[in-house]
Amino acid sequence: MIEVKTRKHGVDFYKVWFAKEPLKKSGVITYNQSALQGKNSDNFITLISDITKTPDEIKGAFTKNCRYKVNRAEREDVNIRFLDDAEITDEKIEIFLAFFKTFWESKGSAFDREEEVRRDLKAYREAGALTFAVAKVKGQDAVYHTYVYDDERARLLHSASLYRLIGDEESDSRNIIGMANRYLHYMDMLHFKDKGLKIYDWGGAGRGEDVINITEFKESFGGITETSYDYEEVKGFMAKLFKFIVNALDDVMIKNL
Repeated sequence: MIEVKTRKHGVDFYKVWFAKEPLKKSGVITYNQSALQGKNSDNFITLISDITKTPDEIKGAFTKNCRYKVNRAEREDVNIRFLDDAEITDEKIEIFLAFFKTFWESKGSAFDREEEVRRDLKAYREAGALTFAVAKVKGQDAVYHTYVYDDERARLLHSASLYRLIGDEESDSRNIIGMANRYLHYMDMLHFKDKGLKIYDWGGAGRGEDVINITEFKESFGGITETSYDYEEVKGFMAKLFKFIVNALDDVMIKNL
């Protein structure tokens, strides 16, 4: 389980991942992918891969086409590096955020959560629960994956890649980056396996029109479906008073619209 605490307005706020039992503390507690169902909880559907197996067995769960692309990337000029926790400096976070912003803009979307993502990444780093994985193609950072992890599970938070290499208009540039992305996922699995973890969590699997292609990509690695629960719990007088005031202000704002 991962527990990240912040404090504002005299109230403790907790973000908890992968809880198997309730947090015995007062405050506003946000549970992410909890094994427990809370009041008004939302189902969270994801795919998970077993990384206790041998590398060949892990790769053997991939579809034939996925294995081909992973193996092909191993023969290309693709280099992988990992940064864990204290290795992820503020400068490294800013480099990732700039990359992530470029990724979203390449899709025609604005990256409007920069401060929130920055704050979360720093909090996970301080909790000893953050990993960056980067694939370089022909010397350029081409793919980034970020993860939050505990002693059992690594969960994909962000995945971003270049559309094509900067200054490289060759027709195969985009294909090589796609193969590098698959190869990076495989190497991520081995990295977390070496750390003694058991589960590689793909960070969600939806069937909506906007995400079905991403889910099918994840399914090509042979994961199985898992359901967990997201919910908020408010415990203690100060936390309940804070939520009452916030909800009252929200109601006033809605009535004045």
